[in-house]
Formats: sequence, C-alpha cells, structure tokens
Amino acid sequence: MDVPLHGHGKRILSGSTRSPRSDSGANGYTVCADTSEVQGKMMPPDFDCQQGDVISAIKFADYGQATGACGTYKRGKCGGRNTLNIVKKRCLGKGKCELLAPGKIFGPTNCKGTIRLVIEATCKKT
Repeated sequence: MDVPLHGHGKRILSGSTRSPRSDSGANGYTVCADTSEVQGKMMPPDFDCQQGDVISAIKFADYGQATGACGTYKRGKCGGRNTLNIVKKRCLGKGKCELLAPGKIFGPTNCKGTIRLVIEATCKKT
C-alpha cells in the first residue's frame, strides 16, 4: 500500500499510525516511513515533503528488523548494511522519494521473520 505523506509535523507511513508532535520551523519537520512485509511482499514506501520543501537530511534508515517508532528507531541485528547511504543518495534534495523494489535496492538480509524498511527524514523549505 503506497501512502504519500503530506502536511506538517512528525508523520509515519505504515498504514495508519501518525504522531501528533509538530517539528515545523527553521530546522524543518520530520517525515517517517515504516513499511513491513505482508505475505512475503513489501510495498515500496514513498514519502514526500510539503509542496516546495525538500528532504534535507536522512536521520535513520534500516532495511531489516529495526525497533522503535518515528524519532526512536534503533537498528536491528540483521539487515542491509548500506541502507542509510543508499537512501541518502536516492532521496536527499528531492521533494518526494520513491524506493521501488526495496529488496533489490538494499540487497538480501540475514533476517528471519518480518522485514521492515524504516526511514526518518527531515524536510525543509528550499
């Protein structure tokens, strides 16, 4: 399920959860994507900033079994080692980031069980 993110504040892409905290201002605001495998398939996340804003920082990215929630993610013990660098390369400076076929982008993991792709980014006005 692709769910674009719009609006102010800290947001999570996953299906339904959103944080009410707002971080708008000179430092920007946080956008989070959290997508899990469903029946062996992972829908590619796509997340975007408000119109006219761009992704200015990637604070966290993990393709594996990260724990926590937006603002408190922690890397799991398995997963793609270069996830953060790959997400930075593909998303920084863009208003919208689409990551099609995450398994092909981030490579195989040594995880057993459900795999999550989680990303925490900062959006700022250009």
